[in-house]
Amino acid sequence: MIVLGIDTSGYVNAVGLADGTRVLADVAFPAKTDSLEQIVDNIDSVLKSAGLSLEDIQGIGVGLGPGSWTGIKVGVTVGKMLAFSADKPVAGIPTLEALAYAARKKSLFIYAVINSGVGDTVYAARYHTSKNGVSQEGEYFTGSIKDLVPLINEPVLLVGGDIKRYRDIILKENPLIRNKVKALEALPSGAAVACLAAVRLARGMKDNPLSLTPLYLKESTAEVFINKYKVK
Repeated sequence: MIVLGIDTSGYVNAVGLADGTRVLADVAFPAKTDSLEQIVDNIDSVLKSAGLSLEDIQGIGVGLGPGSWTGIKVGVTVGKMLAFSADKPVAGIPTLEALAYAARKKSLFIYAVINSGVGDTVYAARYHTSKNGVSQEGEYFTGSIKDLVPLINEPVLLVGGDIKRYRDIILKENPLIRNKVKALEALPSGAAVACLAAVRLARGMKDNPLSLTPLYLKESTAEVFINKYKVK
């Protein structure tokens, strides 16, 4: 199943193309004020690089975040527009899951981590990997990177942007887990979104374009200010 994947959750936008779990094309580019135009141009470029047209696409995958609220809305909107105009099924994919999927061959347990935009507050989720992909374990996490420390009980790979700095913070809190924590710098991938969407769409797990919305994880305003301005 040939699927187009889009993720605009961070400071880098991504567009990818996959046939099932086989990557056909993958491109990332800085998010700017003209992101919508950039996304459309890069979708066209990715399709041309694979020798395909929009008519050849059998489905669309959209990164739902968490991440930049405004940025995510752009990607979700583009996905909806394509689903309606080209009459293609669409599947929303959590960006944390796409991050974990891209690192699935490197560790049995993965913490995908995305900065919330406020200090060292992050969005995170824990995944278990298998030959079929990744499975989320537990709920989404929103809080200080330091608060992840008590949750790390086995060897784990941290994956995300600025992740080596986060690893340093974690190890400063608990040096005894140094051998348990590795880090992989990575950004959301359009191809990972496409691969995950292809699997879901092949199983008939499509989303309704009318009700598809970004995944919005947020601390309370009070918690954000406490974390940002507390005395260290």
